[in-house]
Parts: sequence; structure tokens; C-alpha cells
Amino acid sequence: MSQVMRGDAQLHAAVLRAAAGAAKDTPGVAFLRPGLGELLRGTVTRTTGTGSGAVSRPGGDSPAPSARGGRVPGVRADRGPGPGAWRIRVHLAVRRGHRALDVVRAVRPRVTAAVQEAVRTAGEAAPEVAVTVTVTDIT
Repeated sequence: MSQVMRGDAQLHAAVLRAAAGAAKDTPGVAFLRPGLGELLRGTVTRTTGTGSGAVSRPGGDSPAPSARGGRVPGVRADRGPGPGAWRIRVHLAVRRGHRALDVVRAVRPRVTAAVQEAVRTAGEAAPEVAVTVTVTDIT
């Protein structure tokens, strides 16, 4: 693997971690929702005693990319159309008692700022970040 490819993979992992951490730390977010692919690949496990539908990664709740493809459950990141641009997609569950629209409005700027900081930390210029948030559940 070339140094550039390895650097891109590390940057991608940093962007995923930053986006997941920012989303999970937003008030009203119950958990990030893994996609069907993660569930079928077994990269996430169900936890017991933390409420219905609670999902976490094996070994704790840290939003670290899995060993299988550098994925973080509930978050997708792709390079955008412009130079340095990123497209982030977050799938999450909202805690009961919080309005989904308010949570989405709070998640988007937090994820944007976290991704921009992660990219700047990696030595690149602050990117344009497009964030899409999908609420998949209310728990």
C-alpha cells in the first residue's frame, strides 16, 4: 500500500471517528444506527440492559473504525465532488422526549465542525462538508 493510500485511509478513519463522536455527544441522540451491512458482517453487537434497540461495538462504545473496512456503525464518509470536500451521512436514533428535527439541527453543525477539525489536524485545508442526518428510530 502506498504512503498516499495509507494516509487517505487514516484520514478517512479520523473523519469517521470525528463525525461519530460529535453525533453521539449531541443531546437527544440515543445511539448511532448501524446499517444492515454492519449487522450482517457482525461488526456490531447488541448490548443488554441498556434499553431496547441499543447497539454498540464489541469492546466498548468508542466510535473506532472496525477492522473490516474501516467502518463506523451509523456513519458513512465519502470525498465530495470538489477538492477536499466531504459528504457525511449519519443514521441515528433519537431519545424519547426529544424532537427529531431539533436533534438533527443540532447534529449537523457539530459533525461539520468535528470533521473540519479532523481534516485540519491532518494537515489539509478546512474542507467543505455536507452532512445528511437520517433519524431511523426513537427510543
